[in-house]
Amino acid sequence: MSSSLKWNGDAITKKMRAAVKEGMNATMADCVVHAKNNHTWKNDQHTLEPSIAVAEYAHDVPGGAKGVWGSQDVEYALIHELGGVIVPVRAKALAIPQPDGSVRMVQSVTIPARPYLRPAADAQYPNLVKNIRKAFEQRS
Repeated sequence: MSSSLKWNGDAITKKMRAAVKEGMNATMADCVVHAKNNHTWKNDQHTLEPSIAVAEYAHDVPGGAKGVWGSQDVEYALIHELGGVIVPVRAKALAIPQPDGSVRMVQSVTIPARPYLRPAADAQYPNLVKNIRKAFEQRS
């Protein structure tokens, strides 16, 4: 009695690579939604919140896949996330507008960290494997 084995390795590998990218895209999208809905800063100028997006959807790279999400093209995004000290570069002091219309001159301003990307990643990245598995199973 003879038996044979049909090898489907290439098809399974292709299916897994597609599922990884789909799962990554779903996870990044969930991170974007979480960051937009759970930040602690006041959205006065409506610039930072809309900048939170998937910047580069998952794609194949040597050794795996890569995708990018976060705040794009907003100069103050990083200082919101990490905090820091702002000092004048081309002036002797910083001009800080006051509620009464006056201006206060200062040598530096310390901005507290108001993280919104890291907490979204911390909340959503644990779902990555589940999202990949779901994408893989849906391709069956």
